[in-house]
Amino acid sequence: MSGVPSSGRSFRKPPPEGDGTDPPKRKRYWWRFSLASLIIVGVVAAATSTAILLYFGSIVEGFQPIPGIAKIEPHLPEVSPGEPQTIMIIGSDKRAGSGEKNGRSDTTILLRLDAQQNLISVMSIPRDLKTEIPGHGTEKFNAAYSDGGTALTLKVVEEMTGLKVNHIINVDFLGFVRAVDAIGCVYTDVDRRYYHSNAEVAPGSEEEYSEIDIKPGYQKLCGKKALEYVRYRHTDTDIVRSARQQNFLSQARHQISPAGLLNDEQGLVKTLTEYTSSDIEHSSELITLLDLLYGVRGAEVNQVHFPAVLGPSYVYSNPTEIHHAVKEFLGEAGFESKKLAGEEPEKAKASKRAGGKKKSSKGKKKHHAPPGGDELVPASEAGQEMGEKVARQVGRGFPVYYPTRLPEGAFFQEDDSYEHIVNPFVYHLKDKEKARHGAYRMVGIFGPEDEPNYLGVQGIEGWEDPPILEDPTETKTVGGREYSIYTDSGKIKLVAWHRGESTYWISNSLQQSLTNEQMMGIAESCRLISGR
Repeated sequence: MSGVPSSGRSFRKPPPEGDGTDPPKRKRYWWRFSLASLIIVGVVAAATSTAILLYFGSIVEGFQPIPGIAKIEPHLPEVSPGEPQTIMIIGSDKRAGSGEKNGRSDTTILLRLDAQQNLISVMSIPRDLKTEIPGHGTEKFNAAYSDGGTALTLKVVEEMTGLKVNHIINVDFLGFVRAVDAIGCVYTDVDRRYYHSNAEVAPGSEEEYSEIDIKPGYQKLCGKKALEYVRYRHTDTDIVRSARQQNFLSQARHQISPAGLLNDEQGLVKTLTEYTSSDIEHSSELITLLDLLYGVRGAEVNQVHFPAVLGPSYVYSNPTEIHHAVKEFLGEAGFESKKLAGEEPEKAKASKRAGGKKKSSKGKKKHHAPPGGDELVPASEAGQEMGEKVARQVGRGFPVYYPTRLPEGAFFQEDDSYEHIVNPFVYHLKDKEKARHGAYRMVGIFGPEDEPNYLGVQGIEGWEDPPILEDPTETKTVGGREYSIYTDSGKIKLVAWHRGESTYWISNSLQQSLTNEQMMGIAESCRLISGR
């Protein structure tokens, strides 16, 4: 592996002609995102009685019908109560005065609820995916919505995946903002610094896009900040953006209280109905769906990463890879990923399309891993330097851990005021009871230079049970330290431990690029700054 440039601005941005939308105006949030998925996935934690299910049945009375629903409904198969269902959630981006009939789908998420397998699967379809759209030719996937609305999007999704969709929900971005606030915001494990300002950018230039300023580390994100975080895409690929959205929804799932939903002091029901359209027309349909959610209330969320790679103008995949992703989405075990005879790997194809160009690593020192094992390399010096920076800023009662082994080619990006980098980030956050805690985040960077990955080393003083640590997959004791391990589709996404009342963890990248052996190896390598 090799390092990546320290300048965030050197990452490839989508070409102006490829984005297809103008920069959003300030202080307008008439966008769409998957509020419905947030609410639906969140209800898994909230639906604890028949009374709550019946309470949510009243929501259907306020749903707006999807335009052209009469033509769509015959293509949505009904299922018996308790049988698995697949829901397509569309967030469309239609700006006033654009002249577009439908706008473009900014986000399309498939949600699978299967009580028979105790399975919840989530899969995002990249908006820039190169797609054959019936009657319109080769375009980006999100053009299906502007070309033919929900009906054409449904047709493309079903032809692409072979799945049958049972329900469709379309949501407005303003509803997402208000719903996140209504549930009391969402504690989120932010992988890196997200920053952009238009203060010194020429109006109308390709450098003008949505402003954002979110620092790394575990923190509470409320409406507008949460929207900025899940929607950001300008120095990330479409693939990373989808992974970030799925990660946010997974963390939101455990943070909705039944009491808050029943009291509805913040008007969540009004928000849901005002900004949501759906094919669901009768309360019995919603209650059947929520009853299915109750049946999978203890299931792990299976975040299926759509098999695609970035090209210069499109995101690319192929039918074979999509077929295997769909099998994972359906929870079908025992299959092996095989390439068709003579089929060139998509990553190689994308590299050829991009001209095979590579960016400079700017002289970052690289270490080479020994053969075998977890392929981690010694990194005591760099880790200790980060740990000492943290120790100088926190009280002596807060133990500070740092990693002594990292992936090959990984490094900690240095502070740089021009690029607005903060590493390590030392800060405070409040828990659910408003108690204040010291915290720090170290961000390690590794992987391909044009698609960097970010691993996190997180510490929180005096908070033993942040929401992210609910329901570990397993616990394991190694070298006298007890670890809580959290997995997603068999891959470790988080390894946590405690010292006294303080909490620490290692976060995998959004793309879950680190192997299970590497995640455990990094966690086990963590050492205390001496004297603490």
